[in-house]
Amino acid sequence: MKKLTAIEEELNQTKIKSGQDALNFPIKLNNKLAALASSVDGADYAPTAQSYDVYNDLTGKIDAQLATLGRIKAEDIAAFNRAFAEKNLPVIVTRGKP
Repeated sequence: MKKLTAIEEELNQTKIKSGQDALNFPIKLNNKLAALASSVDGADYAPTAQSYDVYNDLTGKIDAQLATLGRIKAEDIAAFNRAFAEKNLPVIVTRGKP
């Protein structure tokens, strides 16, 4: 759970519960990418080189988090499931790509 929570907290700001909380907690990768998309979409000109640089930086960081999630699914959850299956207990079923 700690590994999954760490990934979630890098991708999304989980501490925001009200509109004012956005002032107290930093935005995370998901919000940064959405803000970039809004900025590029709202312009009357082509995206700047800096926009592409920020996009590449953010997507690289997001891809790293998703790769870590894939490893957790393939290794940690698989090991957990093997241990539970040996005891005839329910296992965790994941959807999508590992």
